[in-house]
Amino acid sequence: MKFNNYLLLTIPIYLLIGCSNNNVENEMKIIHKDNIAYQSEDHRKIVLDGTSNTRELGGYKTEDGRSLKWGVLYRSDKLSELTDADQEYLLQLGIKRVIDFRSSEEKQNEPDQLPSTLKYIEMPIEADGAIRPKVEAILKGDLNEDVGAILVETNREFISDFSGVYKGFIESLIENQEPTLFHCTAGKDRAGFAAALVLLAVGVPEKIVIEDYMKTNKYTEETIQDYINKINLYSLGSVDAEILRPLLGVEERFIRAALDEIKQKYGSVENFIRDELKIRDESIIELKNFLLTES
Repeated sequence: MKFNNYLLLTIPIYLLIGCSNNNVENEMKIIHKDNIAYQSEDHRKIVLDGTSNTRELGGYKTEDGRSLKWGVLYRSDKLSELTDADQEYLLQLGIKRVIDFRSSEEKQNEPDQLPSTLKYIEMPIEADGAIRPKVEAILKGDLNEDVGAILVETNREFISDFSGVYKGFIESLIENQEPTLFHCTAGKDRAGFAAALVLLAVGVPEKIVIEDYMKTNKYTEETIQDYINKINLYSLGSVDAEILRPLLGVEERFIRAALDEIKQKYGSVENFIRDELKIRDESIIELKNFLLTES
C-alpha cells in the first residue's frame, strides 16, 4: 500500500483527532454542580481517558447578568473510546442525553461507547464530503491553497445547508430540558458551531462565545502535536504534516465565517433563530429558563 493511501486511512473523514492519553486515575473526577469550588475556568475541561476535548459550558455570563448553570450542557469530541470509568463519570455528572452530529460513516466506523441508560440522539451533519479529496491532494503536494479555507467554507455550509439540523438541536434542548452532552468527532467544528449558537441564543456575548470556541486549541494541543509527529514518522519525512495543523485545530476565522454568514443573510443571530430556524421568542425564553441561573 502506498504511503499516501495508508495515511488517508489513518485520517478519518473530517480530519479527526485521535483520543488523548489522559490519565484519569490520577485526576480527581470533578462534579461541578455539586461543589462551587470547581465552578471556574481552571476546571472547565472534563478529563476522560477516551476524549481530549470535553468541557462544561456552565458559568458563562450573559448580557443581562445571568449565567449558564453548571451541570446542564456539555460539548465533546468523539465518544467511541470511552472506558468503563469514563462512562461512569458521565453518569456521575448527571448527563441524561447525548446528541451525535457525526455522519453515518463516522458513526459506523467508530460508534459511541455509552452507558445504556443514556438517551442517544442522532443529528447527522454530512459536511465532510469535500474534505477527503483535498486532504489527499495536500498530502501528495498537488494542492497549495490555504488549507484553513476548507473549514471557513465548511462553517458557511452550516448556515446554508444544515440549518435544519441546528434547528432540531435547539428545539431538542427546549423540549427535553435534561442535562445534555453534544459532540462530533473532533468536537470543534460541528459541535463548535452548536455551542456558539446556543450560547448566543441565551445572550452570552459574542466575545465570550469565540473564547470558548478557541479553547479547543488549548485542550487538544498535545493530541494535535502527537498526531503531527505520527504523520512525520510514518512518512519518513516525505510529508510536511504542519500543513495540516489548521485543519486539526480551530482559528477564529472559522467560526466568524458562520457568524458573518448569518449577519449578512439575516442581520443578526436573533433574526436567524426566529426567521430561518422558526423558533419563537417564547421558546427561547424557555431555553433561557432551562439553561440560565436567576438574575
